[in-house]
Amino acid sequence: MSDGSRRRHRTCGVLAAICAAVIPAVADAQDATIERIEAIERQIRGLQGELQKLKSELGEAKQQLRRSRSEAQRAQEELRQARDAEQQARQDRLKAAAEPQATPAAAQAQPALSPAAAAASEGVQVSMPAGRPTIATADGRALLALGGLMQCYMGGYFQNPNPNTQFPQLNDGVNLRRGRLYSVGKFDDFRVNITPDLGGSPDGVPTLLDANVNYDGIKPVTATVGYFHPFVSLEDATFPGNLLFLERPSIINIGRSVGAGHPARLPRR
Repeated sequence: MSDGSRRRHRTCGVLAAICAAVIPAVADAQDATIERIEAIERQIRGLQGELQKLKSELGEAKQQLRRSRSEAQRAQEELRQARDAEQQARQDRLKAAAEPQATPAAAQAQPALSPAAAAASEGVQVSMPAGRPTIATADGRALLALGGLMQCYMGGYFQNPNPNTQFPQLNDGVNLRRGRLYSVGKFDDFRVNITPDLGGSPDGVPTLLDANVNYDGIKPVTATVGYFHPFVSLEDATFPGNLLFLERPSIINIGRSVGAGHPARLPRR
């Protein structure tokens, strides 16, 4: 064999050896890359599963929140309806106690009551509208209400009496400015007001504040006969319990004396 042939055979052998060494390494590298890709794909699938689980949990949480809100709204609505029903029932009771009986024609149109219902309708009702004890018949035709108003002055001084001063001794004390007992009786369209006053300036001499009969059967007119206080100003017509101070401004008394005569001839409100 010539030298050229030997060199060619030797070169082919070297190439075959190199290929034999490189091909397994390349195959191993490809296998490692494939395994790494598969591992990454498994991790991605795991993350996708966890994400799907979180989405489902979030959806359940949203549903629970919506249910909780709907239940809270339903509870608030039920509470509001209960309050409205209670308020309506209270207004109906007060209206039944204050309004007169229905007209005879309406009464005839109503069906006859059973003996038990008739006996129940003849009873009385006791209530406390606006804090005033009230006794009324079940049909509301007649009622009697009682009330009161007590307002006092109280004064005291820290003093060292000196006979050389103009007022050596200032007196401490208490004055019952208003001690009124309100009594109101009502029958159908007639109302009777009687109000004695145990106070005054100074107190100790009981007086009669109101004693009159009112008829309000012709709406909106009210006819009043008896002893009552004429309202000659807005401040003068204000109930004493709603005043800012125990006494009204002096200008009101001056205006009353000009518009309604001497103030001494009017009951002090």
